[in-house]
Amino acid sequence: MTSAARIFVVVLAVSALATTSACAEDDFGEHLVAQGGEVGADAIATCPIPDANAIPGHESVFYLCAETVADGGQGCGPDGYLLGYGTKYSQRFYKNARPRMSARGQAWIDDVLVCLQHDLRAAIDASTSCDDIWNIAFDSHPQCYLDAGFCTLSPFDIAQVVFTIDAKDWLSRDAARQVVHTAAGCGKQYSLWMRLLFPALV
Repeated sequence: MTSAARIFVVVLAVSALATTSACAEDDFGEHLVAQGGEVGADAIATCPIPDANAIPGHESVFYLCAETVADGGQGCGPDGYLLGYGTKYSQRFYKNARPRMSARGQAWIDDVLVCLQHDLRAAIDASTSCDDIWNIAFDSHPQCYLDAGFCTLSPFDIAQVVFTIDAKDWLSRDAARQVVHTAAGCGKQYSLWMRLLFPALV
């Protein structure tokens, strides 16, 4: 084999190796995106969140996944936020309240459902305690409500939101906090209206 031929064979071999390596890296990268995580990522970070265009059947996908690894792998149980509030209400709002709402209200439900799970995933990790998960989650509620356009919802749609939540949950300090913050974000008149509607929470 001539020197030129040897060089040509070496170049082909190097090119093939580079192509194989690049393809393997791309396939691995696609797998990571599908899983929603990164190499060495915290277990919570790998939990998926609902796709806004394919919510049915995946309403609480992040909460259910996070429960399996939360609080150092112990989970928070049926009374914790992930199952006792996040999972319960994401499914109830999507399946029960959403069909009764206007198109604007349905879009609000979709946006909030994704926002709450996205923001909670970004704010916690597998070592976060169950109490901290509860507080962090509730603190994120008002901003998600406002960003999705709560202040533009019709009274009828707001009524669907109000009556979907259990009375015992409305009467908690956490509910009071999110009501007041959401109302304040909508302006003084709206804040006054919410305070009159829920005097026990303020």
